[in-house]
Amino acid sequence: MINREKIQNILKKQGDVRGAVFQTDANYILKLGSRDDLLKVENQLKEWGVDFQFKDAKSMSWYPVAWRVLSLLAIKEALGWDSAQIREMGKNAPKVSVIVKLFFKLFPDIEKFAQQIPNYWRKHYTAGELGVVELEKDKQTMLIRLKNFSFHPVLCQYLEGYFEQATKLTRPEDAVVTVKEVQCSFRDSVPYEAYQLNWTK
Repeated sequence: MINREKIQNILKKQGDVRGAVFQTDANYILKLGSRDDLLKVENQLKEWGVDFQFKDAKSMSWYPVAWRVLSLLAIKEALGWDSAQIREMGKNAPKVSVIVKLFFKLFPDIEKFAQQIPNYWRKHYTAGELGVVELEKDKQTMLIRLKNFSFHPVLCQYLEGYFEQATKLTRPEDAVVTVKEVQCSFRDSVPYEAYQLNWTK
């Protein structure tokens, strides 16, 4: 279980996120479980000093990224989920947002998609800078880097899944997309998170 010191360290970190992230999490939990599961997560958050209810989240309002991190950790703690399930939840998120689906469908060209990545990030987060470091269209690979966003590894796992599905929305229906976090500020002593994206068509 996460200790009080780590919770306090997370709560000190600056930055906000749109409430839509909590709505997509709640939808996924309800899809796999029940309202009791949501309540378990909320009770865990309350124990950690975050008085938050998923039903109160407004999609375009701003909330602390720290709450977002702690909500993922509370999901792991209260529901017994592992890292693979958190990644799967991240992968599910772009599927349920009409806005996200429409946004990425507008950029079937991978170069235009790459240009839009920093703008898209800024619409959702006030912390961190997401950008493309390397794009090799012929090799169907892209390296993206997220700077100044070192909150907790649980968010890295979630984003790995999220980036995979978001990229898939830009590719043909039968394309295979894979995303792997290749560098992590918590694991590799670097000041950023880096994700390698690959696709088949």
